[in-house]
Amino acid sequence: MWFIVDDQMADDRRIRRLPLATVGLWVKLCVIHSKGISMQAKDPAAYPGYFDKLDLKDAGGTMKQLQQLIDMGLMEEHGGGWRPVYAEGICKEPKTLTEEQREARCKAGSKGGRRKAANQKAKQPSSNLLANSQANGEQNSSETGSETSSNLLEDSQAKTWHKTDTDTDIPSPTPPASISKQTDTPDAGFDRFAEAYPGSVGVKGRKTETEARSLYAAIAGNPVELTRLQTALRRYKRAVNDGQIRSGHIPRLNTWLRDQWETWAPEPISPPPIHKHTWNCEHVHQLMDPHENEYDHTGSLRNGNPSEWWKACQACADELNNQETSKEKQ
Repeated sequence: MWFIVDDQMADDRRIRRLPLATVGLWVKLCVIHSKGISMQAKDPAAYPGYFDKLDLKDAGGTMKQLQQLIDMGLMEEHGGGWRPVYAEGICKEPKTLTEEQREARCKAGSKGGRRKAANQKAKQPSSNLLANSQANGEQNSSETGSETSSNLLEDSQAKTWHKTDTDTDIPSPTPPASISKQTDTPDAGFDRFAEAYPGSVGVKGRKTETEARSLYAAIAGNPVELTRLQTALRRYKRAVNDGQIRSGHIPRLNTWLRDQWETWAPEPISPPPIHKHTWNCEHVHQLMDPHENEYDHTGSLRNGNPSEWWKACQACADELNNQETSKEKQ
């Protein structure tokens, strides 16, 4: 996947109003996001679809610079972080190729390469063919050499004519049949995760590897926690590659999963608060206001004698709460 900057970007008023350092940060964040989207196409859990404060810090940026990009419409809030806005005249939105598109490109490139090689061979002058045959020591005498060179030239011309001047296409090897993706298993997920981890995992079947496998399975059972774990691994690998963590200080995978991974993971997103309906909430009013004149408003809740109107509204609120509770249990 490519992140493409438009050649008119420097003339755009939004870019011209930003400090140069902020423009550089924008480019770096866009590249990080594009790389994450490319990883996400292969493994949906590898990238959540946005970058957060820790990613911003790793890119060398500040919240002030990010706010400048948001004010100019080049970044937007998404999920638990932010993502680029691909504005016309500044950059182009990256596109992820499907497996069919990748296979078609591979076939087209291979076929084009064979045709180019055949055309170059067809354009090769006969003198080169004669010189090549002489250099290879195929000429033992002037008579024998002349005959050999003539035969070589005729054979080469015949082969070239067959490849370039007829309608016969060069057969291409049949690609292997695509294997349908099987449902991912915890063991397969752990194997991929362990392969991506920059440190040691331990011998398979031994205590350290078995413990790492069980810790991973406990985390992967929760899709939200699995996403946080994948993000933590991505950040940790970046820190190792950037030299922030020396290779001798990388713990084994079981230790990292037990004690350290959450320090590299983004903060968990709190679920939105559950709304509890009351007699005076907007949902009850939407249902009850058309029937307000049907009820007596005489009474005082403070004195323990609520009105018929209040009782009806409270009954409506209780019914709405019961309906939502039953939905959650299903």
